Amino acid sequence: MEEGSLIYLAYTARIKDSGELLDTTYEEEAKKLGHYDQTKKYEPHLVAVNKGWVLKGLDEALLKAKVGDKTTVEIPPEKGFGVRDPNKIKSISIRKFGSKADELTIGSQIQVDDKIANVVSIGSGRVQLDYNNRLAGRTIIYDIEVTKELTEINEMIKALIERRFKVGETTFEIVQETLTIDVPQSMELMDGLQYIKRATSNDIFDLIKGIKEVIYREKYLP
Repeated sequence: MEEGSLIYLAYTARIKDSGELLDTTYEEEAKKLGHYDQTKKYEPHLVAVNKGWVLKGLDEALLKAKVGDKTTVEIPPEKGFGVRDPNKIKSISIRKFGSKADELTIGSQIQVDDKIANVVSIGSGRVQLDYNNRLAGRTIIYDIEVTKELTEINEMIKALIERRFKVGETTFEIVQETLTIDVPQSMELMDGLQYIKRATSNDIFDLIKGIKEVIYREKYLP
């Protein structure tokens, strides 16, 4: 694969030392391991290779991958979720949580001062919080397969639009260097629509050669 290649990636990710399942694109695997979520759609994920859509160590492995190959990738902390930083472990007074102090439990994840932290211990009027990512310092094992590489421009654009719009098939047309995307009527009042438009446009400009302008078209029907 090359940098910027658009692929569909099937995978199962686990923590190396514990075997804990982190994520999988395989429905049967999720059921077998007791992690099945009926609200989730199990299918290969769209990935732009070496564009930071996945962990650095996985991106590096994908540069060497081929469609149809199945391989196992071991990702150390420095190329995954980072090494643990002891300076990100803080102890604060339990009084800071007021009436919600009784709801705190060891291992729970909470938001403190606009930051996410894991509760490490509770005692003597203090709460020890760990602001490291819960996977910091852990080696991650990925079993991966590149199931498809997208090479046709319409197929690539369709995949990039549906990555963020997530409302089924979205129509679009290309005239010379201009791409016009029809905004589904069901999304017109959606929170974050402007962000979705900008992010989709940025993906297209970055990955699709020859597109110089993106127009979003909204239709109103009686």
